[in-house]
Amino acid sequence: MGKYDNYVRPLTFVDDGYGSLRQKVTMDSDFLGIDAVIEYGTLWCAGKIGSEPHIPHKHDFNQILYFFSANPDDMSDLGAEIELYLGEENEKYMVNCSTAVGIPAGMPHMPAEIRKMDNRIMFMTVSVAKQYSETSIEATKARFQNKPLAGFDAKYRKQFIQVPFIRKGPWSYGELNPDDSGGALGVINGRDTGFDFIIMCETLKKAPYRFGPIPDKPHVHKNPEILIFMGTDLNDITQLHGEAEIALGKEMELHTITRPTAVLVPGGLPHNPLTITKVDRPFIMTDVRPYGMEAPSRTTP
Repeated sequence: MGKYDNYVRPLTFVDDGYGSLRQKVTMDSDFLGIDAVIEYGTLWCAGKIGSEPHIPHKHDFNQILYFFSANPDDMSDLGAEIELYLGEENEKYMVNCSTAVGIPAGMPHMPAEIRKMDNRIMFMTVSVAKQYSETSIEATKARFQNKPLAGFDAKYRKQFIQVPFIRKGPWSYGELNPDDSGGALGVINGRDTGFDFIIMCETLKKAPYRFGPIPDKPHVHKNPEILIFMGTDLNDITQLHGEAEIALGKEMELHTITRPTAVLVPGGLPHNPLTITKVDRPFIMTDVRPYGMEAPSRTTP
């Protein structure tokens, strides 16, 4: 039994039912150890997202909706068209590339519908609260009929962050780390949406691959982060098809990851080296920081 075993948590998936999220995982505040709830899973088919009666709702907390591809060769290409309504005016937007939507507390949002799907996609929500809750906003179906799509000058356009995934080649971290996983990185900075959050999503195609500008040393952050290791086989995301190793604490206690897993890194906990040691099929590491990010500082074990 290791000192930091409780920070390395394999994920348990449930099937939410046909037409909804399939093989969904829920990480609540008890699981994460912070005031946040994270869910993700696979959207399998076109149609309404969520449950009846498909009307707008709002929260008393900030929330991020993240629609993204699991195609390791082009993570920006969503392969779907998703209609989403936002604001008191029910402005209608179309999401057709990997996109995060920042929903500040009190902002009405939904309904959402996948109008076209060429490929199954991943859907993640990050609710910055101890417990998820929502308040429905009554609206008739007629309110959403024949609505034009919002343009570039729309009121809530800044809430939508289109995520370009950029090839992350060797020496990306600097002169001390020449490693190359063959993958790409998409970074979401949510400050413009009205609250601060960071999500970094990276595809991993080959090993060995070390993270960080000083890959053999640990570092610390003031704010917590959650590292989520995700499979890309959207027929079965319960499998990772790879392996990673991460060191936690001043003791640099080593943990091996072989299945979809969340690594919980509280603020102030030294962590890393983090090394991808095996890739049988490209997989994804998603770094979620619900309270934003500050520059890491070096530490010595």
